[in-house]
Amino acid sequence: MDKQLIIRPEAGTATVENLVASVRSGQVRIPSFQRPLRWEAPQVVALFDSIYKGYPIGSLLLQKKRAEAAEVILGPLRIAAPSVHDALWVIDGQQRLTSLAAGLARPTPVPTTPDDPFIVYFDAKTSTFQSPQRNGVVPSTWVPVAQLLDASGLIEWIFSWQHSQEPELRTSVFEAGTRLRQYQVPLYTVVTEEESVLRDIFYRTNTFGKVMAWEDVHKALFSKQGEYPSTLADLSEALAANHQMGQLTQQQLLTSLMAFEGLDPTRNLTEHARRGGEKELEKLQTSVQDALPVIGRVLDFLRNNAEIPHLRLLPRILPFVVLTRYFRLFPQPSNRSLQLLARWTWRVLTGLALFDERTLLRYGVISLQPGNDEVQAQLLLNLIPNELPEQLQYQLPDRFDARATDSRLALCAMFKQNPLRENGQAVELIELGAIIQRGNNYIISTSSLNVGKMPMAFGPANRILFPTETPLLPRLMAADWQQDAIFLTSHVISQAALEALHKRDRETFLSVRGTEIERLVRQQSNRLAAWGEPDRISINQLVAQTEAADLT
Repeated sequence: MDKQLIIRPEAGTATVENLVASVRSGQVRIPSFQRPLRWEAPQVVALFDSIYKGYPIGSLLLQKKRAEAAEVILGPLRIAAPSVHDALWVIDGQQRLTSLAAGLARPTPVPTTPDDPFIVYFDAKTSTFQSPQRNGVVPSTWVPVAQLLDASGLIEWIFSWQHSQEPELRTSVFEAGTRLRQYQVPLYTVVTEEESVLRDIFYRTNTFGKVMAWEDVHKALFSKQGEYPSTLADLSEALAANHQMGQLTQQQLLTSLMAFEGLDPTRNLTEHARRGGEKELEKLQTSVQDALPVIGRVLDFLRNNAEIPHLRLLPRILPFVVLTRYFRLFPQPSNRSLQLLARWTWRVLTGLALFDERTLLRYGVISLQPGNDEVQAQLLLNLIPNELPEQLQYQLPDRFDARATDSRLALCAMFKQNPLRENGQAVELIELGAIIQRGNNYIISTSSLNVGKMPMAFGPANRILFPTETPLLPRLMAADWQQDAIFLTSHVISQAALEALHKRDRETFLSVRGTEIERLVRQQSNRLAAWGEPDRISINQLVAQTEAADLT
């Protein structure tokens, strides 16, 4: 029997003004996601512009059910919402309604810098919507949209505006307020406790902007209070706190949870739902807590066995996802299996030209089966070649990109040298993320280089893992090899490189240092990947197989 709604969906409309008022009163509830919503300032600005121009912005899908008294936080808004027996919970449209409420109903005065995505101004001169710049300079013709929600308040405010005596600008502001307040948003309200029905409707209607995953909606609406972790944000936070390796994105975690449950991670939730995977999707609703220790073991493996000390240095997410499935099946693999897994990880990272990533990701997950941990590790190795042609050996890129595989491999090798501070203490693992994110950790300022003659000026050869904003170049120019060799070597600066720097031969300095970093990457990757070495089973495994055969 087909699942039915208790009451057929109620179609209607509501003005932006009334919707925002209902949010502020607690009648309309936007689930409290324990993570930032995905919209950024450009999407919020585009939403206001669409409403101003009368463009369709899609409908809101609401579920009518009881809501307990709670403090609702939407960006800058804090709402003391009372208990409501027939509240309207937003199933599809959270980002649109949050943007409208947080933009129009936020406290004044409105910030003049982009502190959050919901700071929007209307330019009365050009009739456009704008986000403020980082310098905090707001043109005098810009009016905060928060001033446009209340018609009577706008009239009072306009008289204190410095352009109040300019009819065209004044009219432009009043017209913008009217258009925003009176815009009619389509609504569909459903009454049902059947989650599968809500999911079905969600996937059929969720088409506006950056689509949210059903898993996000489910966690906000149905997760049990007090459980931790119960959301992807919780899981990311817990892993970062427990392992000090940086944070995984929620998309990376969602893909890993699919692998954890043995689902094809190359398909998204929508595809799984449309292919009749309702039962499979239900597994994900209880996976967050179960996956915490398993993903923790993956992080420990990457640090201790694969020598990847931080997620910022993990060149590709593919090994992480597949390893999540492996460690779910085999929580305590043998030392030989750990060695084979490290080989597989580095062959994946350095042999990308040898296979199709999407295919390897799919088969890497769905091929793993319960049984013997060493046999399954060898299965992964059999999915890719164990020889790396000379022409595919690592080459240092001319341009550094913190997201690119070749740049992250360079960072791995550089951190492996245990970079030191000036006081001789080692740079700590937890500092890595901030150092890399800073983005200006050049040895030689690129503005002082002839980039045409020195293409490596923007590459890893000119980068350094040094935890300070203070330029390192003056320190290096004053360095003496005899006294500072340990410090310099920790930053992959050889005696030849230092001599070139002292002679102000910066091209030679970058060339020598780049060659050394490339050598270190090859040395590390070839040692761990063990290209060309036999991946045969261990003696212990041979004995175990022989004994098992004798018993049969």
